[in-house]
Amino acid sequence: MIIAFDTSTAYAGVALFREDGLLAECNWRAHRDQTTQLLPMTKKLLESQNLKPDTITGVAVALGPGSFNGLRVGVSTAKGMALALGLPLYGVSSLDMLAYQHSYLNGNLCTIIEAGRGRLGIGFYKVKNGKWNRQGDYENVTASELATKISVPTFIAGELTVAQLQELESLTGKNVQILPAAASLRRAGYLAEMSWLRLKQGDMGDDIADLQPIYLHQPVKQ
Repeated sequence: MIIAFDTSTAYAGVALFREDGLLAECNWRAHRDQTTQLLPMTKKLLESQNLKPDTITGVAVALGPGSFNGLRVGVSTAKGMALALGLPLYGVSSLDMLAYQHSYLNGNLCTIIEAGRGRLGIGFYKVKNGKWNRQGDYENVTASELATKISVPTFIAGELTVAQLQELESLTGKNVQILPAAASLRRAGYLAEMSWLRLKQGDMGDDIADLQPIYLHQPVKQ
């Protein structure tokens, strides 16, 4: 059984996944309280399924980009559990998580995560027939900068404020289709499923010592 942690931003998530599918999942707005909320929520999730920690066979964690402090909570918790229980650890980009959960689409996709101070972490993907492929590197941009990068019809999924939504819609015209807020919420269940597939394929996980969060720093002004 995989346990998955996502504390990339103010939204947090925990999920349990095994061969017969998703067992339990909780995604909630933790604000800046991931440190005090993550482990109690994990305990509740295990108890809801009458499970104990010794039933876990792998640990997954969202690597960001996102909040510096939030990412540290998730990654340190996942590393601690993997070390204590002797389990493989799987790190997954938070933007790739969003792309994976929208692999039913066909076309261009941009996934977005809050990067702080009005900026966005973004990734562009091509999605077709249930498969997604990232195009280029992750970037740290403003909503107006993102709008200049979209020249073809593109689905958008992720965290956007009302003001950012309005700006994107006004600047990009008919080139964007912004997915509903509920569909754009990162779900820890998908993180767990992605990691479960790696485990089933014989992937022994990432190096616990070397695994680090993905930080996208703001461009330096010359």
